[in-house]
Amino acid sequence: MSQSVFSDVGRVVAIGDLHGNISGFREILRRTGITDAHGDWMARDTHLVQLGDILGRGGEPGKIFRLLQRLEAQSPAFGSRVHVLLGNHEAMSMTGLLLYNTMEEFQDMAAEDWLPPPEAGFGNRSGTGDWAPTRESKLGKRLEMMGCGGFRESLAPGGKAGGWLAGHDSAVSINGYLFVHGGLNREHGCMDLDALNERVRRELGAACAPDAGKDIMLRRDGPQWNREFTLRPSAARKSELREVLDYHGCSHMVVGHTPTSCIDPARKGRIVSMYGRRLYCIDTGIGKTYGGNLSALSLEKGEASALHF
Repeated sequence: MSQSVFSDVGRVVAIGDLHGNISGFREILRRTGITDAHGDWMARDTHLVQLGDILGRGGEPGKIFRLLQRLEAQSPAFGSRVHVLLGNHEAMSMTGLLLYNTMEEFQDMAAEDWLPPPEAGFGNRSGTGDWAPTRESKLGKRLEMMGCGGFRESLAPGGKAGGWLAGHDSAVSINGYLFVHGGLNREHGCMDLDALNERVRRELGAACAPDAGKDIMLRRDGPQWNREFTLRPSAARKSELREVLDYHGCSHMVVGHTPTSCIDPARKGRIVSMYGRRLYCIDTGIGKTYGGNLSALSLEKGEASALHF
């Protein structure tokens, strides 16, 4: 079981949904002092939190996966750490739901050598029922030529990319800030973070069919999907947010998932705070599909700074 709670970290840099924008991600890392001019880790006593949705809606997720793997390996030598959280697009792709993935992503994953060996075939190993077409069908052959089959295999829990992602968390607490892709409501937020993360990993490992009744990573109110705080603000939500934060001994929650343009159209492309700055919304639309608005939230000496590049 991985550690989910951290304290006394010198600096925390949180980055929202990337949606395949590798060049933008590299720029953010460089501008925040996380990496040097060669793209290697250089920050001391620093935790990098990437809040999920690395893939989906185009771009080059395979290159981002490779970069994060390298930074994960390099950071401990500097007394630092990388946290890659699971977003709803990771959860969908890992369970075979490719509703928002593109040929660009398929081709990038192939170029990054995430694909399984040819003999693995285009199967149904991800456990998603009868959704996947067979090699014999015309649609199946066309999708296989596009790279869809290999993409699904690589993102399945037992695949190269899916196996790596499956070892990561859905939520972490660092210096009193609670980080999660969508949000943690009362039902899922008032439980031990280690237990929550293990539950999601167990579901992904089982590769069970999507079922909104039991699989919290695919539920609309689960940690990967929750938009109750961001799109339905109210006094009741404020009270619920306080209850979840108090349960974890945290002062703030940091989320991605909901583009800030949907929360406050006047602040499109900017980090937005809500509920007296107890909730930071950092999905500014880094993905090129959303405008390529580069940003990060920097936490240092108890102060939060919204950075825009």
